[in-house]
Amino acid sequence: MTHCWLKTSGKAVQRAALLISFLLVFITSCKKEDNQIGVDFLPDDSNFRSIVVDTLSVVAYTVQEDTIKVDSLSTNLLGAINDPAFGMRTANLYTQVLLREINVDFGANPGIDSVILSLARNTGSSAYGNDASEIDFDIHKMDEIIDNNLSYYSNYKPQLGDKIGSWQGNLRSNDTAWFEEDGDLKWQINTFRIPLNNSFGEEFFANAGQYGSNEVFLNFLNGIALIPKTAGLASGDGAMVGIDKFSDNSKLIVYYNDGLRKEFEINSESQNLSTYTLAGLPSTITDQVSNPGTHYNTTYAQTLAGHKIKIDIPNLLSLVADGNAIAINEAKITFKVKDGSTSTAFPAPDRMLLLQPSEVDGSNAFILDLVDVLFPPSSAWIGNVNYGGNYDETTGTYTFRFNRHLQSVLDTYLNSGEDANRGFYLVIPSDNPITPSRLILDTDNNGVTKNLNLKITYTKL
Repeated sequence: MTHCWLKTSGKAVQRAALLISFLLVFITSCKKEDNQIGVDFLPDDSNFRSIVVDTLSVVAYTVQEDTIKVDSLSTNLLGAINDPAFGMRTANLYTQVLLREINVDFGANPGIDSVILSLARNTGSSAYGNDASEIDFDIHKMDEIIDNNLSYYSNYKPQLGDKIGSWQGNLRSNDTAWFEEDGDLKWQINTFRIPLNNSFGEEFFANAGQYGSNEVFLNFLNGIALIPKTAGLASGDGAMVGIDKFSDNSKLIVYYNDGLRKEFEINSESQNLSTYTLAGLPSTITDQVSNPGTHYNTTYAQTLAGHKIKIDIPNLLSLVADGNAIAINEAKITFKVKDGSTSTAFPAPDRMLLLQPSEVDGSNAFILDLVDVLFPPSSAWIGNVNYGGNYDETTGTYTFRFNRHLQSVLDTYLNSGEDANRGFYLVIPSDNPITPSRLILDTDNNGVTKNLNLKITYTKL
């Protein structure tokens, strides 16, 4: 065995011993309490320890949601729900039918067999409500063309023309639609086949000159409106579903001359709208809307331009009342779903959004922490996962962090005296996916265990 020796001087040995001693001291000094931030760089003084505040007053109440843009959503909703906690909600569908071929020719002396409006379910959007219950619909021609250069909002009321049919059915996703076509018995699932009046089909034969282009055809048939009827819809009944205009099964079919047919498309070029109505709102909601600023132990949120929850933290600026800056380690707020308020028909939303009122008009506006999620500077940026808002089925809660937002509010106040504490809105997203979801929260924060829990951890600078 060969031994290798390294010749060293006495001074080198001393320097090595000093280095080892320094490292031992450094490692030992790193073993500080977990709640001490920056302890290796700041004096060992209580002023630099983290402070936890969970006693700030939080005020929660229900407010009316803004109207929403309905001409550019990922899918369109159709249906009606008589919700025992929220009243009656309807989603009306307006769609354009376009040419599948130019210069459609029905031949000489065509005779109508039937007209079918076929609508495919959006299988990526779950039915909401009791989809086994029967709903009545009126179907009309539209008396105006949906203009793709205009913006349309949820309170818009398009002009209706002649009634061209009525339909009663449930909105199950797994019912099979059987029909005869091309001499064969065929079937489809996730598709509604709605018969329209034969007199409407005969209008397609009347003028061969209406098929030269989609622009000309739209002047003949502006669009088709499906309007759910709410009379007789019992409490807890009704449902809403998404309609897939990109499916080959979404179309209008004119059957004629004992088996011939012509198909007209509902496709990506079709302009589609869903407009929403609310009726019969209970006093548990209307009382809160009429008394903004008053805390309620139960609060309500719903999509489709329904309602959202306003959160006020009146004493938030007291964190810097002494005029000294602080560093926010964590600002966290947790919301608890009210026990017994969800069911198979009315599940809790998969996610929520914590927004703030715009300083311009009070409408929904992002907070910085959400901007981090939408536009992260890098994939490693902690803002990607720190914001939160997903539903925790185990605890029945939604938790958000608003560290950057709170830091900005406090710094703005210290630097300029401006009060940017406008509170928050808790909102169910209206798109991606679009859903008719609703939510009831237990916002009682008076007990030992707060169902509306605000916790802020910070370090004095």
